[in-house]
Amino acid sequence: MASGGEGTAEGVNAGKDGVIYFDDLTPPGKIFRYDPRTGKTEEVMSPSNMTNGMHVDRNGDLLLAQGLPGSQMLAKRNLATGQVTKLADAYEGKRLISPNDVTSDAKGRIYFTDGRFNQTAEPESPNAVYRLDPDGKLARLTTDVGRPNGIEVSPDGNRLYVAVTALAHLKPNPLNNGGDKFGITKGGIVAYDLNSDGEISNGRTFYRTDKAASDGTAMDVAGNLYTAANDRSNGAKEIVVIAPDGKVLQELPLPAEGLPVQLGFGRGEDGATLYLSTAAPWGLWKIKTNQKGFYQD
Repeated sequence: MASGGEGTAEGVNAGKDGVIYFDDLTPPGKIFRYDPRTGKTEEVMSPSNMTNGMHVDRNGDLLLAQGLPGSQMLAKRNLATGQVTKLADAYEGKRLISPNDVTSDAKGRIYFTDGRFNQTAEPESPNAVYRLDPDGKLARLTTDVGRPNGIEVSPDGNRLYVAVTALAHLKPNPLNNGGDKFGITKGGIVAYDLNSDGEISNGRTFYRTDKAASDGTAMDVAGNLYTAANDRSNGAKEIVVIAPDGKVLQELPLPAEGLPVQLGFGRGEDGATLYLSTAAPWGLWKIKTNQKGFYQD
Protein backbone atom coordinates (compact mmCIF):
# COMPACT_ATOMS: atom_id res chain seq x y z
CA MET A 1 0.00 0.00 0.00
CA ALA A 2 1.12 3.53 -0.82
CA SER A 3 -0.52 6.17 1.35
CA GLY A 4 -0.22 9.84 2.13
CA GLY A 5 -1.95 12.99 3.21
CA GLU A 6 -3.83 13.53 -0.05
CA GLY A 7 -7.61 13.50 -0.52
CA THR A 8 -9.24 11.11 -3.01
CA ALA A 9 -7.12 8.75 -5.14
CA GLU A 10 -8.49 8.07 -8.63
CA GLY A 11 -7.53 7.15 -12.19
CA VAL A 12 -5.69 3.83 -11.70
CA ASN A 13 -4.20 2.60 -14.99
CA ALA A 14 -0.99 0.89 -16.12
CA GLY A 15 1.40 2.27 -18.70
CA LYS A 16 2.88 -0.04 -21.30
CA ASP A 17 6.03 -0.25 -19.18
CA GLY A 18 4.00 -1.59 -16.25
CA VAL A 19 4.14 1.58 -14.17
CA ILE A 20 0.84 2.39 -12.41
CA TYR A 21 -0.58 5.89 -12.77
CA PHE A 22 -3.04 7.24 -10.23
CA ASP A 23 -4.03 10.70 -9.08
CA ASP A 24 -5.43 12.91 -6.36
CA LEU A 25 -8.54 15.05 -6.79
CA THR A 26 -7.68 17.74 -4.24
CA PRO A 27 -7.83 20.97 -6.31
CA PRO A 28 -5.99 21.62 -8.57
CA GLY A 29 -4.98 17.93 -8.57
CA LYS A 30 -1.83 15.80 -8.90
CA ILE A 31 -0.81 12.69 -10.86
CA PHE A 32 1.51 10.05 -9.40
CA ARG A 33 3.26 6.95 -10.71
CA TYR A 34 3.95 3.80 -8.75
CA ASP A 35 6.61 1.36 -9.97
CA PRO A 36 5.75 -2.18 -8.80
CA ARG A 37 9.34 -3.30 -9.43
CA THR A 38 10.85 -0.83 -6.97
CA GLY A 39 7.87 0.08 -4.80
CA LYS A 40 8.65 3.75 -5.41
CA THR A 41 5.87 6.36 -5.77
CA GLU A 42 6.62 9.75 -7.31
CA GLU A 43 4.66 12.80 -8.41
CA VAL A 44 4.69 13.35 -12.18
CA MET A 45 2.19 16.17 -12.82
CA SER A 46 1.03 19.05 -10.66
CA PRO A 47 -1.34 20.70 -11.14
CA SER A 48 -3.33 18.11 -13.10
CA ASN A 49 -6.43 20.23 -13.80
CA MET A 50 -8.21 17.92 -11.33
CA THR A 51 -7.70 14.82 -13.44
CA ASN A 52 -10.10 12.07 -12.37
CA GLY A 53 -10.23 8.99 -14.62
CA MET A 54 -7.15 8.04 -16.66
CA HIS A 55 -6.48 5.51 -19.40
CA VAL A 56 -3.36 4.58 -21.37
CA ASP A 57 -4.39 4.24 -25.02
CA ARG A 58 -2.92 1.99 -27.71
CA ASN A 59 -0.39 4.72 -28.64
CA GLY A 60 0.91 4.82 -25.07
CA ASP A 61 -0.57 8.25 -24.33
CA LEU A 62 -2.28 8.90 -21.01
CA LEU A 63 -5.88 10.02 -21.50
CA LEU A 64 -7.06 12.44 -18.82
CA ALA A 65 -10.62 13.16 -17.69
CA GLN A 66 -10.13 16.64 -16.25
CA GLY A 67 -12.69 18.42 -14.11
CA LEU A 68 -11.22 21.69 -12.83
CA PRO A 69 -14.15 24.15 -12.96
CA GLY A 70 -13.80 26.51 -15.90
CA SER A 71 -11.33 24.33 -17.78
CA GLN A 72 -12.97 20.90 -17.70
CA MET A 73 -12.02 18.72 -20.67
CA LEU A 74 -10.86 15.39 -22.03
CA ALA A 75 -7.13 15.63 -22.69
CA LYS A 76 -4.10 13.44 -23.32
CA ARG A 77 -0.56 13.56 -21.97
CA ASN A 78 2.42 12.32 -23.95
CA LEU A 79 4.24 10.23 -21.36
CA ALA A 80 7.59 10.72 -23.10
CA THR A 81 7.49 14.52 -23.40
CA GLY A 82 4.89 15.54 -20.81
CA GLN A 83 2.97 17.56 -23.40
CA VAL A 84 -0.77 17.83 -22.67
CA THR A 85 -3.23 18.25 -25.56
CA LYS A 86 -6.93 19.12 -25.30
CA LEU A 87 -9.16 16.58 -27.06
CA ALA A 88 -12.70 17.81 -26.26
CA ASP A 89 -14.32 20.31 -23.93
CA ALA A 90 -17.77 20.90 -25.46
CA TYR A 91 -20.52 19.21 -27.43
CA GLU A 92 -22.57 21.26 -29.90
CA GLY A 93 -21.28 24.44 -28.29
CA LYS A 94 -22.18 23.44 -24.71
CA ARG A 95 -19.41 22.90 -22.17
CA LEU A 96 -18.88 19.45 -20.73
CA ILE A 97 -19.65 19.19 -17.02
CA SER A 98 -16.69 17.27 -15.61
CA PRO A 99 -15.32 14.27 -17.55
CA ASN A 100 -15.17 11.43 -15.07
CA ASP A 101 -13.77 8.23 -16.53
CA VAL A 102 -12.37 7.12 -19.88
CA THR A 103 -11.48 4.05 -21.94
CA SER A 104 -10.85 3.12 -25.59
CA ASP A 105 -11.45 0.36 -28.14
CA ALA A 106 -9.28 -1.54 -30.62
CA LYS A 107 -9.92 1.06 -33.35
CA GLY A 108 -8.65 3.91 -31.22
CA ARG A 109 -12.06 5.36 -30.41
CA ILE A 110 -12.33 6.92 -26.95
CA TYR A 111 -15.36 6.50 -24.71
CA PHE A 112 -15.87 8.67 -21.64
CA THR A 113 -18.46 9.61 -19.04
CA ASP A 114 -19.41 13.15 -18.08
CA GLY A 115 -21.68 14.05 -15.20
CA ARG A 116 -22.61 16.37 -12.39
CA PHE A 117 -21.62 15.19 -8.95
CA ASN A 118 -21.31 18.15 -6.59
CA GLN A 119 -20.28 20.92 -8.96
CA THR A 120 -21.88 24.19 -7.88
CA ALA A 121 -22.14 25.73 -11.36
CA GLU A 122 -25.34 24.95 -13.24
CA PRO A 123 -24.47 22.52 -16.06
CA GLU A 124 -24.72 23.39 -19.74
CA SER A 125 -24.94 19.71 -20.72
CA PRO A 126 -26.80 16.64 -19.44
CA ASN A 127 -25.03 13.78 -17.71
CA ALA A 128 -23.96 11.65 -20.66
CA VAL A 129 -21.70 9.06 -22.27
CA TYR A 130 -19.59 10.20 -25.24
CA ARG A 131 -17.43 8.71 -27.99
CA LEU A 132 -14.50 10.59 -29.51
CA ASP A 133 -13.40 9.23 -32.89
CA PRO A 134 -9.79 9.31 -34.14
CA ASP A 135 -10.75 12.08 -36.58
CA GLY A 136 -11.77 14.29 -33.65
CA LYS A 137 -15.54 13.96 -34.09
CA LEU A 138 -17.40 13.86 -30.77
CA ALA A 139 -20.66 11.91 -30.49
CA ARG A 140 -23.06 11.85 -27.55
CA LEU A 141 -24.04 8.20 -27.18
CA THR A 142 -26.66 8.37 -24.44
CA THR A 143 -28.14 10.41 -21.61
CA ASP A 144 -30.11 7.44 -20.22
CA VAL A 145 -27.72 6.77 -17.34
CA GLY A 146 -28.62 9.05 -14.44
CA ARG A 147 -25.03 9.67 -13.30
CA PRO A 148 -22.45 7.70 -15.32
CA ASN A 149 -19.08 6.90 -13.79
CA GLY A 150 -16.70 4.02 -14.65
CA ILE A 151 -16.65 2.81 -18.25
CA GLU A 152 -15.21 -0.25 -20.03
CA VAL A 153 -15.23 -1.90 -23.47
CA SER A 154 -15.39 -5.72 -23.39
CA PRO A 155 -12.39 -7.67 -24.77
CA ASP A 156 -14.38 -8.76 -27.85
CA GLY A 157 -15.43 -5.16 -28.51
CA ASN A 158 -19.12 -6.06 -28.50
CA ARG A 159 -20.19 -4.41 -25.24
CA LEU A 160 -19.88 -1.08 -23.49
CA TYR A 161 -20.28 -1.11 -19.70
CA VAL A 162 -21.15 2.03 -17.71
CA ALA A 163 -21.18 2.22 -13.91
CA VAL A 164 -23.92 4.18 -12.17
CA THR A 165 -23.40 6.40 -9.11
CA ALA A 166 -26.90 7.24 -7.84
CA LEU A 167 -26.35 8.71 -4.39
CA ALA A 168 -29.13 10.95 -3.10
CA HIS A 169 -26.82 13.63 -1.68
CA LEU A 170 -25.21 14.38 -5.08
CA LYS A 171 -26.51 17.34 -7.05
CA PRO A 172 -29.13 16.47 -9.68
CA ASN A 173 -28.74 17.61 -13.27
CA PRO A 174 -31.94 19.36 -14.41
CA LEU A 175 -31.01 18.62 -18.03
CA ASN A 176 -31.49 14.88 -17.50
CA ASN A 177 -35.25 14.65 -17.84
CA GLY A 178 -36.59 11.56 -16.12
CA GLY A 179 -33.36 10.77 -14.25
CA ASP A 180 -32.05 7.23 -14.68
CA LYS A 181 -33.90 5.24 -17.32
CA PHE A 182 -32.91 1.97 -15.68
CA GLY A 183 -34.34 2.76 -12.25
CA ILE A 184 -31.01 2.35 -10.46
CA THR A 185 -31.27 4.15 -7.14
CA LYS A 186 -27.82 3.54 -5.65
CA GLY A 187 -25.31 1.46 -7.63
CA GLY A 188 -25.17 -0.73 -10.70
CA ILE A 189 -23.77 -1.35 -14.16
CA VAL A 190 -25.56 -0.73 -17.45
CA ALA A 191 -24.52 -2.80 -20.49
CA TYR A 192 -24.95 -1.76 -24.12
CA ASP A 193 -24.37 -3.70 -27.31
CA LEU A 194 -21.52 -2.03 -29.19
CA ASN A 195 -21.29 -2.39 -32.97
CA SER A 196 -18.31 -2.09 -35.31
CA ASP A 197 -19.03 1.61 -35.87
CA GLY A 198 -18.90 2.41 -32.17
CA GLU A 199 -22.67 2.87 -31.86
CA ILE A 200 -24.56 1.49 -28.87
CA SER A 201 -27.98 -0.17 -28.56
CA ASN A 202 -30.04 -2.41 -26.29
CA GLY A 203 -29.15 -0.75 -22.99
CA ARG A 204 -30.07 -2.91 -20.00
CA THR A 205 -29.29 -3.32 -16.32
CA PHE A 206 -26.33 -5.71 -16.07
CA TYR A 207 -25.81 -5.48 -12.31
CA ARG A 208 -27.60 -3.66 -9.51
CA THR A 209 -26.95 -3.17 -5.81
CA ASP A 210 -28.60 -1.26 -2.99
CA LYS A 211 -25.48 -1.51 -0.81
CA ALA A 212 -23.29 1.18 -2.34
CA ALA A 213 -22.84 3.37 -5.42
CA SER A 214 -20.75 1.87 -8.22
CA ASP A 215 -17.63 3.86 -9.05
CA GLY A 216 -14.48 2.82 -10.95
CA THR A 217 -14.24 -0.31 -13.09
CA ALA A 218 -11.71 -2.67 -14.66
CA MET A 219 -11.84 -5.60 -17.09
CA ASP A 220 -9.92 -8.88 -17.19
CA VAL A 221 -8.98 -10.96 -20.23
CA ALA A 222 -11.90 -13.36 -19.64
CA GLY A 223 -14.39 -10.50 -19.96
CA ASN A 224 -15.17 -10.31 -16.24
CA LEU A 225 -16.00 -6.82 -14.98
CA TYR A 226 -14.66 -5.52 -11.66
CA THR A 227 -16.35 -2.59 -9.96
CA ALA A 228 -15.49 -0.61 -6.84
CA ALA A 229 -18.48 0.62 -4.85
CA ASN A 230 -18.82 2.89 -1.87
CA ASP A 231 -21.26 4.98 0.15
CA ARG A 232 -19.71 7.51 2.52
CA SER A 233 -23.02 7.97 4.35
CA ASN A 234 -23.07 4.42 5.73
CA GLY A 235 -19.48 3.28 5.28
CA ALA A 236 -20.45 0.59 2.76
CA LYS A 237 -17.62 -0.58 0.51
CA GLU A 238 -17.04 -3.53 -1.76
CA ILE A 239 -15.33 -4.77 -4.89
CA VAL A 240 -17.57 -6.99 -7.00
CA VAL A 241 -16.49 -9.27 -9.85
CA ILE A 242 -19.20 -9.94 -12.43
CA ALA A 243 -19.09 -12.53 -15.24
CA PRO A 244 -20.17 -11.65 -18.81
CA ASP A 245 -23.53 -13.35 -18.14
CA GLY A 246 -24.19 -11.03 -15.18
CA LYS A 247 -23.45 -13.59 -12.47
CA VAL A 248 -21.63 -12.20 -9.43
CA LEU A 249 -18.47 -14.29 -9.13
CA GLN A 250 -16.93 -12.80 -6.03
CA GLU A 251 -16.99 -9.95 -3.54
CA LEU A 252 -13.33 -9.27 -2.83
CA PRO A 253 -12.10 -8.48 0.69
CA LEU A 254 -11.14 -4.86 1.29
CA PRO A 255 -8.63 -3.06 3.47
CA ALA A 256 -9.85 -1.92 6.85
CA GLU A 257 -9.33 1.73 5.95
CA GLY A 258 -10.40 3.80 2.97
CA LEU A 259 -13.37 3.80 0.63
CA PRO A 260 -12.83 1.98 -2.70
CA VAL A 261 -12.88 4.41 -5.60
CA GLN A 262 -11.04 3.22 -8.72
CA LEU A 263 -9.60 -0.03 -10.09
CA GLY A 264 -6.97 -0.96 -12.65
CA PHE A 265 -4.83 -3.97 -13.49
CA GLY A 266 -1.07 -4.10 -13.86
CA ARG A 267 0.65 -5.22 -17.06
CA GLY A 268 3.24 -7.79 -18.08
CA GLU A 269 4.55 -9.78 -15.12
CA ASP A 270 2.27 -7.66 -12.93
CA GLY A 271 -0.78 -8.36 -15.11
CA ALA A 272 -2.62 -10.44 -12.51
CA THR A 273 -2.44 -7.68 -9.90
CA LEU A 274 -5.55 -5.59 -9.37
CA TYR A 275 -4.84 -2.11 -8.01
CA LEU A 276 -7.37 -0.21 -5.93
CA SER A 277 -7.32 3.48 -5.08
CA THR A 278 -9.13 4.76 -1.99
CA ALA A 279 -10.45 7.91 -0.39
CA ALA A 280 -10.58 8.82 3.31
CA PRO A 281 -7.70 8.08 3.52
CA TRP A 282 -5.99 8.44 0.16
CA GLY A 283 -4.13 5.32 -0.85
CA LEU A 284 -3.18 2.73 -3.47
CA TRP A 285 -3.63 -0.97 -2.69
CA LYS A 286 -2.98 -4.16 -4.64
CA ILE A 287 -4.69 -7.55 -4.74
CA LYS A 288 -3.47 -10.68 -6.54
CA THR A 289 -6.11 -12.22 -8.83
CA ASN A 290 -6.59 -15.38 -10.88
CA GLN A 291 -6.96 -13.49 -14.17
CA LYS A 292 -4.85 -10.92 -15.97
CA GLY A 293 -6.22 -7.52 -16.77
CA PHE A 294 -7.34 -6.60 -20.28
CA TYR A 295 -5.79 -3.71 -22.20
CA GLN A 296 -6.38 -2.59 -25.80
CA ASP A 297 -2.80 -2.83 -27.16
